[in-house]
Amino acid sequence: MERYKGKIISILGDSISTFEGYIPKADGINLAHRPRYPQENLLTDVNDTWWMKLINSLGARLGVNDSWAGSTVSNFRDCNEKDFGPDSAMASLTRIRNLGANGTPDLILFFGGTNDAGKMIEKGAFDPERKPDLEAYKWDSFADAYSETILRLKRFYSNAEIIALSPSISGGYYDNSRLSEFADLAIEICIHYNIKCVDVRRSGLETSMLPDTLHPNAEGMDFIFKSVLNKLKEENQ
Repeated sequence: MERYKGKIISILGDSISTFEGYIPKADGINLAHRPRYPQENLLTDVNDTWWMKLINSLGARLGVNDSWAGSTVSNFRDCNEKDFGPDSAMASLTRIRNLGANGTPDLILFFGGTNDAGKMIEKGAFDPERKPDLEAYKWDSFADAYSETILRLKRFYSNAEIIALSPSISGGYYDNSRLSEFADLAIEICIHYNIKCVDVRRSGLETSMLPDTLHPNAEGMDFIFKSVLNKLKEENQ
């Protein structure tokens, strides 16, 4: 995987991809991003996170990890409030543009949708005729917001490789049947836009690796990391 050495990797995600000190703070440009990690019963070393394991394995470097605990891909509010709002959604121009704040990324890792399913965002259906709308900041459904996120990532980082990770599994925190529906939808959208997608449900991650019933421990992170690494290897053979 020599081609990734020294390359810039940026991450767009939710709590599963956070680590305090590695995500944006309130600085006049960003809203403060809420972390989940480190946490004693999960993991306490950033090198055990799925994304840092990947960066280290590839000899790459971190651009921006724009991950936010509790955040959704979609937004339905006019103002920012806690985990929702026009600047906190993964589909927002604010967060997408921020991915290039430390240099234009060569690889973008997009891991979102778990909270959309869990927080009962309308799932919707994929519209393959949907056109990008850079003025939008609210969406009627997860399907529309996920599509918009992909289109915006392709628009602003046209030369970047994009890997999407499907919504994850839960040990009871969220409903797994609903998570699976959202994962299927995310994969359908990725296939249409020719975006590589890792199905986290098939990574080997098990509920026993989710000590708080949602967030992976170091063992679970390793399964996610290996799935992404294998996807990159498949695409670069």
